[in-house]
Amino acid sequence: MKKNTLYIALMWIISSLIVACEKDEICLEEITPKLIIRFYDFENPNEFKPVAKINVQIEGIEGDYFDVSTTTDSIAIPIKVTEDISRFKLTINQNDGDDTNDNTDVFDLNYIREDIFISRSCGYKTIFNEVTTKLNADSDNWIIEIETVANPQNILNQQSNHVKIFH
Repeated sequence: MKKNTLYIALMWIISSLIVACEKDEICLEEITPKLIIRFYDFENPNEFKPVAKINVQIEGIEGDYFDVSTTTDSIAIPIKVTEDISRFKLTINQNDGDDTNDNTDVFDLNYIREDIFISRSCGYKTIFNEVTTKLNADSDNWIIEIETVANPQNILNQQSNHVKIFH
């Protein structure tokens, strides 16, 4: 009888361990998307126009987020997931090595956040719905116009650009 009780208890423990164990999960899903910005020529709106030496700061986040010392026609920057607005400061250097010629423009990105559960290994990702932009005008804007690619613009992934900047 003791042998049967011991055998049953051992089988119960082993079966509990087998049922309780899970495979290790690795997150392979897409994470919260970044904002993809493409730069266009204001004179020829269908043509890309690269910017040289661009620096991006995100208001409320310490330091420079994005700093490119070469020329690029697109950038990918994070969007705040704790607020319904992100303010970006984009600075270009108009002359090599001379900080006095830096020109900073500021724009706001407004959106409605939606958190989506992906899986236990990935957790949640945030998507951004009904995205709008607003350029803060100053006396020396290098950004002439800014617009979303679609209306309404939803940022669900990083497959294509979300915002067009004309300069």
